[in-house]
Amino acid sequence: MDFSQAKFVDVDGINTRYFDKGEGDIVVLFHGGNFGSPHGADCAADWNLNFDGLAKECRVIAVDKIGQGYTDNPETDDDYTMARVVKHALKFLEVLDLDDCHIIGHSRGAYLTCRMTLEDPSRIKSNIMVDTSTLGPGQGRNHIVFTDTPLPFLTRESQRWVMEHYSYNSKCVTEDWLDELMRVAALPKYIESCEKMEDGGLNQSVFLPSHGREKSETFDWLMERGTGRPNFLIWGHNDPTATIDQGFALFDMLIHKEPRTEMHVFNESGHFTYREHPAAFNRLVLDYVKNLP
Repeated sequence: MDFSQAKFVDVDGINTRYFDKGEGDIVVLFHGGNFGSPHGADCAADWNLNFDGLAKECRVIAVDKIGQGYTDNPETDDDYTMARVVKHALKFLEVLDLDDCHIIGHSRGAYLTCRMTLEDPSRIKSNIMVDTSTLGPGQGRNHIVFTDTPLPFLTRESQRWVMEHYSYNSKCVTEDWLDELMRVAALPKYIESCEKMEDGGLNQSVFLPSHGREKSETFDWLMERGTGRPNFLIWGHNDPTATIDQGFALFDMLIHKEPRTEMHVFNESGHFTYREHPAAFNRLVLDYVKNLP
């Protein structure tokens, strides 16, 4: 993944960075994390071990979510919500005129792709979700796993520690990935979002309360009507934050109204399944995409 090949597009006033390569079936990649996270500056670079491999057989697009990577921050304090992230992502598909998309989301990005599919599936062909305690029923374990995160936050050493503790195989935490995470963490707009979320209290007053309400609503929709599109869950058996039990519980919820739901579990894999087993992950996704009616 050549970071120098980034493109930018205006999405309702939000300058949005993305990467676009290959031809064929359209696969859109949404990374995890959220704006203003003090633990890791997640961005489209999270997919750098997968991007070129997927692009050999399909058109693959990796985008920085609103407020992350090089994409502009939300316009107002009230927009520091997952609902704004969903709105931006759906508009991104529209602006690039992407139809019949296979959308892949990791962690918070998987909650995003599920909500996108529930709210407006018109441009979506399948919803692929990877290791997500944000969407998974039950209690996530981030607050336990990252209790001893080294200070100060967002240094190279601290981000390396976080990504390694997410993972079963720490070799997936590569230097080029950390280089990009450090560049993002140093951006004035990322520093601003951290100040707003943490020091300014938006995480507790806006982001988490609104997400709690929307997650409950999401579960209601899944049980009442389902996604209306095929779902594919991919999970790491050894994920320390999004446990395998959460994965099975989410699978049971998804199949309640959408029988076109599958699940694949990678053994000896933590939270970054796609980075820990990049070749196998890519083959799994490409075979799924190519064989979906």
